Amino acid sequence: MRWLIPLAVLPLLVACSEQQMCISRATKDLRQVQSFIKEAEGNIDRGYALVEKEYIDYDIERCGTNDKGKPIFCRVPDVETRMVPKSIDLDAEAAKLAALKKKEAQLQIEANTAIEACKVQYPE
Repeated sequence: MRWLIPLAVLPLLVACSEQQMCISRATKDLRQVQSFIKEAEGNIDRGYALVEKEYIDYDIERCGTNDKGKPIFCRVPDVETRMVPKSIDLDAEAAKLAALKKKEAQLQIEANTAIEACKVQYPE
């Protein structure tokens, strides 16, 4: 039965060509910087940042029975992640955004070169 799991993943791996995987590797840093840019722009538009904060609540669940057959209940932690506002320095966020945009331009040039190399190395 365990050998079925790798067989289920195999079509996903085959669907990605060598060229697509090469391009994905070549643009990883660019995509990450673009994600940071989107976050910084959102922070500036809102005027505050959003951060994840975990809250722990406890649920009561049946966890067994005692020797007389009566149910035993236990407290089970239930962790919930929420996005909460956090104040930021808007000037610092704008400076960070400018630096990220500069880095994005540099990475875009590098990515374009790497994409062309991937297309040459792995033609479709």
